[in-house]
Amino acid sequence: MEALQESNNEMDTSSNIGPSSSSVARTKINYRPMPNPLSVYVPLESLTEQTVMSVVATTFKHELPDWNDSRRTLLVFLLAINERLNEIEKNKVQFDEQTLKHAIEVRQWLVRKGKSGQTMELDWNELRKTYDKMINNKNTKEETLLYMRNEEPYFELTIDAVSTLSILVQGHPDIEQSRKYMTRFRSNGWEPHELKVYWNEEQLEILCPKDGQEIEKTRLPPHDPSDVDVVQALRQYPVSKRNHAGTITYINKGIEKAVFDVPKDAQIILLNFANECSPGGGYLRRAWAQEEIILYNSDGYRALLDLKYGRMGGGYAIPEFGLAYVRDICFIDKDTEQCRQADMLVSACYCLVYPQLYDNPTTVDEWIKNNIAKFRAFISAAVANTKGDGSNTYLLLGPIGTGAFGNDVNQIGYVFQHVLTSQMMGSSGPISKAFSNIWFVSTDAWKNELFEKILSDEEISEVE
Repeated sequence: MEALQESNNEMDTSSNIGPSSSSVARTKINYRPMPNPLSVYVPLESLTEQTVMSVVATTFKHELPDWNDSRRTLLVFLLAINERLNEIEKNKVQFDEQTLKHAIEVRQWLVRKGKSGQTMELDWNELRKTYDKMINNKNTKEETLLYMRNEEPYFELTIDAVSTLSILVQGHPDIEQSRKYMTRFRSNGWEPHELKVYWNEEQLEILCPKDGQEIEKTRLPPHDPSDVDVVQALRQYPVSKRNHAGTITYINKGIEKAVFDVPKDAQIILLNFANECSPGGGYLRRAWAQEEIILYNSDGYRALLDLKYGRMGGGYAIPEFGLAYVRDICFIDKDTEQCRQADMLVSACYCLVYPQLYDNPTTVDEWIKNNIAKFRAFISAAVANTKGDGSNTYLLLGPIGTGAFGNDVNQIGYVFQHVLTSQMMGSSGPISKAFSNIWFVSTDAWKNELFEKILSDEEISEVE
């Protein structure tokens, strides 16, 4: 196991943060040394044009502030792709024809469009200089005073006041409560194998042996080191052999309460309606959306920070067509002190109300296509990470993106219907049959009523 180190907060850093914020002095946070960001795993075999173009386009966006270094995280992945391609191009005899052919395709996708629509090749030397500049960039005085950036790893766990415009939260009980949970259950954070990043559905599909395919015990599919358990599980319990009830139930209560209704011996995998560029969304501002409620009632915020300062090299960006996956966050019932573990799918929907990291689709057809890709990715991740064959797994979903992000509930319902009735991961029927139980959890009963109407329709409808 890698040695843990402690963040050095021995000095009072409140003067560095400004008059509207302060930092708890003498607070020590245990965390692993940050890895070299450029050593990020590249799932080359599963890269698609859609995924590559998303990373390229977003890396070159500069219209909005980038408080969590999200674009830097994507730039790191872009540089890592180039390094992987360079390796293949210099050592062609070591790779099979399929890999070489796909490498050529990926290289062709690594271009960007200029303002007039012309295609331009990427200048890798300039991109590396840009990355180095980002790494060395320090806070401006304005950013520091407004508490929008901080160079100290895990500063989010020591700050005790957050000021953004008219919002001021100081020592709020919900934040203090979740910090106690983090200290109690995850004082040393998450192990690297418990945190996964998937860039698209294809990265998961490639791990699945297909029905009738002879499994070579000594030859494993290309996979992230954190997915050793997934590769073995998918061989032991092929998705093609899973044929469970896939019973859909509608639960009208908060996610933090619903987890305690699941049988105690069952695995829970829940969908976090996440912010794509800020760990925990408005957690530090004491926002009250689904993601924040999950984090106030669990130790899960530490997992997102471990993603930021571990897997993502100090920045934070949920892939546009992928997700992050966290093993075993712990919910705590405030009244009974009962604990309940659950895995968490960290997936972001498009925000149609205000700009986020990625560009919003410009047409309805593009919105449908992109959301189907997003949903297929997190459903695939849930299938891949089930314990056993899925017969004792409860998948907790919900109306993602239909609150503050402004997506239409009806359209989201039809995307769920399309994906859950699809064959994926080598399944012999609808992918919903990979689970015994699927719950749609929402505090808005009317949303569940609409979902139930859509999902109970035996006719598979086109997304409207």
